[in-house]
Amino acid sequence: MSREPLVGLAYKRLCLPLLKQLEDPAAAQENCLRRILKRCKNTVFGKQHGFAEIKSIKDFQERVPIGSFDSMKPYIERCGQGEQNVLFPDKILIFLETAGTSGIPKQFPLGEHRVQELTQDFLQRSIFYMVHTGNYDVMDGTALSLISPPNTGRRIGPYDIAYFSGAITDIPLPTNLQLLGGNPRGVPPREVSAIRDYEKKAYLTARYAAEADVRTTIGVTANVVSLLSKLRNQYLDRFLADPELDNKTKNRLRQVSQDGIIDLKELWPDFRVFISGGMSVTHHKRIIYDLLGDDIDIWQTYGANEGSLGVQIYPEKGLFPRINRTFFEFIPDEEEAAQPIPLSEVKQGKPYRILLTNNGGFYRYDLGDLVTFSELDPPIFGEISRKTALVNIVGERMSEELFLRALDSACEKFSTSFVDFALLPEITEKYTRHHLFIEFTQPPSDLEEFTAVVDELLHQATIYYEYQREVGVLSKPVITPVELGGFEAVLLKQGKDPVQSKIPRLLSPELSRLFPLLKSKHQ
Repeated sequence: MSREPLVGLAYKRLCLPLLKQLEDPAAAQENCLRRILKRCKNTVFGKQHGFAEIKSIKDFQERVPIGSFDSMKPYIERCGQGEQNVLFPDKILIFLETAGTSGIPKQFPLGEHRVQELTQDFLQRSIFYMVHTGNYDVMDGTALSLISPPNTGRRIGPYDIAYFSGAITDIPLPTNLQLLGGNPRGVPPREVSAIRDYEKKAYLTARYAAEADVRTTIGVTANVVSLLSKLRNQYLDRFLADPELDNKTKNRLRQVSQDGIIDLKELWPDFRVFISGGMSVTHHKRIIYDLLGDDIDIWQTYGANEGSLGVQIYPEKGLFPRINRTFFEFIPDEEEAAQPIPLSEVKQGKPYRILLTNNGGFYRYDLGDLVTFSELDPPIFGEISRKTALVNIVGERMSEELFLRALDSACEKFSTSFVDFALLPEITEKYTRHHLFIEFTQPPSDLEEFTAVVDELLHQATIYYEYQREVGVLSKPVITPVELGGFEAVLLKQGKDPVQSKIPRLLSPELSRLFPLLKSKHQ
């Protein structure tokens, strides 16, 4: 039987309801909040905050204060002691640990209901992609991913501690997805994902991928791009000398390579879609197209350890809020004493901080993300970044997204791209400036001119930066190119897993000295 009719039936059952809800987001959000409160009203948190008596969004906002990890800690500690029905009514399966990019890693419980939602979200995302692109054969091949080990080897009370990407490898695929056929689980096998030695795991993952008919990749964008770059540029000789790799695959690799570089477009001629996870994919697009061809699809997701937030439904259309999963509130950024507003009151192009409420035990939780909306009818997320202000030395109020956009535009002008960047604020008697450490795929031909272009783009991006530069309070930025693979190298030096951990965008002087520098240019 053809897969298309089966996908069509699943689309009607699982996808059309969300599209219907997007026709009236305000009503959908009220219903979403009502379901969460009803389900969690008899939890410890629900009883303390009177969930049973809440009749409206206003009631909810009055009874439940804005939450943070610190405000959740007493409840999380009770969960860690084995107590059930504290934050949510379902059974706790495991504790998740965050990467700690913005500080100390956080740990919180993962329940059965959230796991069910994750499997449904995976299925829904796959169906939206197939129906709206017509690429039903994507499931005839293999999905490639690079993920953390299933657990950290540590425990909280009776529960294992895991990173998110590792924890979900043990989630059984939805029966619906299995019925659609294909091989959606993909490579590498679980025993490779469980390896703690990152370099060994990356190589073995790439080796399995070299043997497979890879048609999609899934994972945090930067991690997958890094793996594909290693596969293309570094592993050929090692593959050819590997006794575990069969001769047929080795001959195939010889055919699709030249001068030690593997042509991934030839290796995987039926590759269809790069599924992007994490933050904005904008500055990675050129790298992805260079690696896999500019005729592939890039399909975005927006989620966090704390919840499912956005889903791509149509090609080139952006991310739609998951209004069936999360009740959203938004705080206008840079407005003192601004009150949270519901989704129905947001304005196009205005930056907001997200508060989320969901079935995972998060209530009015300040996620720390900054978002804008590119459209309102229905709502579509525009820019998404992790922090409202990455750096604010002298009132310049520079966000992560501003730097990403400037660097991306400069790279386009100089026909290059970058894998990642981090920033060190430098304040001395002579100058106050931003020192950017950038991992380029290939350094720009003229670093000084590249820096001048970035400076001008930042001038154009925000009046705060422009003013501080014009009056001389803020000096011209300086850029130090980092050796390719340098961000991973720093994490490995710290004993961290690059799959799960990230370099903080805002560096300390001590951390900046760990980077393997390709070339330094201090101005």
